[in-house]
Amino acid sequence: MAERLAFIRLYVKRLKENPDAVFKQQVKLVNSFLKSARDFPLTKEEYLRLKGELEKN
Repeated sequence: MAERLAFIRLYVKRLKENPDAVFKQQVKLVNSFLKSARDFPLTKEEYLRLKGELEKN
């Protein structure tokens, strides 16, 4: 999880440092990921529990 967050932070930093034209396709992809995440029917806890990466309470 920490590795994923570090990658996301690095990617967002690069996006912010460059104009949209440089990362136009990537911006569309990231926006698509964000929309999918918002529309995802499970909470992060439910998803991790489903994958077996989180213990049941």
